[in-house]
Amino acid sequence: MSFSPTPVPESRSAPALPPPARRGKPVVVALIGLPGAGKSVVARALADQLDYRRIDRDLIRHAMFPRCSYSFVEKRASFRALLLALEVNCMLGESSVLDGCTFSRRADLARVDQVVRQHGYTAVPIFLDCPSPLARERIARDMAGNRHLARDRTPDVVGEVLARMEPPPPGALSIDARLPAAEVCRLAVDAVARIAGIERD
Repeated sequence: MSFSPTPVPESRSAPALPPPARRGKPVVVALIGLPGAGKSVVARALADQLDYRRIDRDLIRHAMFPRCSYSFVEKRASFRALLLALEVNCMLGESSVLDGCTFSRRADLARVDQVVRQHGYTAVPIFLDCPSPLARERIARDMAGNRHLARDRTPDVVGEVLARMEPPPPGALSIDARLPAAEVCRLAVDAVARIAGIERD
């Protein structure tokens, strides 16, 4: 028995796109830093203010493995899915911001860079420089308020990530994560908009 693929219906109307000056050149922002550094806060600011697509590995993992055991293989599977989502965004001409990854190992950034270069995008690595005591304190607050999706995100994970953390790549933008969240977001958004050539009011 043979099966024919389900036809994909044509869109009746194309979505309205921001003017070219507002969209800027296509970029992929990779947020680097310890758990608790504020990566998700910055990712949401970039998505909201620059209309970038946010790809969150934590959300992907939760969707793939609702009863997740937070094993190494589940994490790697969700990272592969993140790369696939990134590739699709690049094929669609959409800029992306990658969230839910520490990028503690340069090898993971290299895999992102392969996708970025293949599609002629500009990679924008941003390192959120956060002292480990502050990162632990923030995670403890998140746990108390049940504010994070990943149940393996405890203060102890900061030390585990720190032990394997490699230096950010040369040329990465570094932002002091001790600053107020609004200021960290402003610095990140302004820097990315400048690199992408986006005109902002």
